Amino acid sequence: MPRPVRIAICQFASVPPSQESEGISSDETVTANFARLEPFVSSAASQGADLIVFPEYFLTGIIAEHLHLAYDEGHWVEVLQDLARKYAIDIVAGTIVEKSRQNDEHLFNTSVLIPHHGVSAGQLMCGPDVFRARYIDKHGEILGEYRKKNLWHPEKEYLRSSTEEHQIFQTDKFKAGLLICWDLAWPEAFRALMLQGVEVVIVPTCWVLDDVGELGLKHDPDGSAEVSWLDSMVINRAYENECCVIFVNCGGPKAKGFLGHSSVSMPFKGVVTRIEGPNEEMRVVDIDLDILQDARAVYKIREDYEAKIKLNQMK
Repeated sequence: MPRPVRIAICQFASVPPSQESEGISSDETVTANFARLEPFVSSAASQGADLIVFPEYFLTGIIAEHLHLAYDEGHWVEVLQDLARKYAIDIVAGTIVEKSRQNDEHLFNTSVLIPHHGVSAGQLMCGPDVFRARYIDKHGEILGEYRKKNLWHPEKEYLRSSTEEHQIFQTDKFKAGLLICWDLAWPEAFRALMLQGVEVVIVPTCWVLDDVGELGLKHDPDGSAEVSWLDSMVINRAYENECCVIFVNCGGPKAKGFLGHSSVSMPFKGVVTRIEGPNEEMRVVDIDLDILQDARAVYKIREDYEAKIKLNQMK
């Protein structure tokens, strides 16, 4: 039986902090980005999308040199919950950098999925120094959250890696899991979700060419190899784990190192849709999750993997 889901991927180009941003309210940068975000949510909802996904660091851009832009926990989450309710659409709010509850120098980077029922942000469990993603449903409820485990190397200076286990959660349409950016390069993260029965893995990302530094750029100055690697990882993770992978990268000018290539991939279909360039764009696509049952019947990766685990446990 068909299981249709309509997904909007938004390759959002954040307004960067100004050079003088240390001397102004952090609200100015975040408010500017938030004002640009709502029209995408409205457009996706008007096209009948069940879910819209934004990239990592979507409200602030990369925050390494602008740590003052971090917010007290939950500051913008409630606003996103209101948006989800207003437009009756699920939102994966990329990631939000939040101040730790503890008085230390580390931050949270959070990705959230919010439903429309409305759970208070203050009710969330959180620990110090992490980066989180959240899933918010159309009722404003936070169905799931994930704190980044595999930090990109420079992030380790101001964020703390989560030690919590990967968890899936149930939405109205599917069993979901959240990962963030560099997690994509760790097959083990996907395996942990696969063993719990995940159907859709959502990966908000801020992956730019400058990440490879001088050593990488001397071999791949235009980023073509990096883009090929990104594309292949997304497709491979979908096939390896017999699931749908929603990969949403940040948008921006190619001249500034942005790569884009946000996509949705599934077994048997490969790339269902992909934003080929780096510029800001939203794409709405229909998928049928019934395909996943066929993939599992044919490839039996989950079945074989679980059998090997049971065999090892018996030794």
